[in-house]
Amino acid sequence: MFPPIQNTANSNLKASIRHDLAMIFTCKVCETRSVKTVCRESYEKGVVVARCGGCNNLHLIADHLGMFGEPGSIEEYLAAHGEEVKKGSVDTLNLTLEDLAGSKC
Repeated sequence: MFPPIQNTANSNLKASIRHDLAMIFTCKVCETRSVKTVCRESYEKGVVVARCGGCNNLHLIADHLGMFGEPGSIEEYLAAHGEEVKKGSVDTLNLTLEDLAGSKC
């Protein structure tokens, strides 16, 4: 038997000095997989909205100011709904093919 294949992908994601967090998400509207970079300070203290590259839908990622309702982040929302969030920074981005393609593949 052959050993299981371990697939990983290296990222050459170009991020500015201000954009030190990266996220990958699948739009629940059109199922498009997107990679976005954001500023850590905005994510932890402010408001972050990401636009889907497929349908242009806006996704609220973090709202610590309470502008759109209850203050919090997508991590807290997903945890409350039993979904897992993998965390890392642009410098430590180590993605599997499943991370890039989504878990439905």
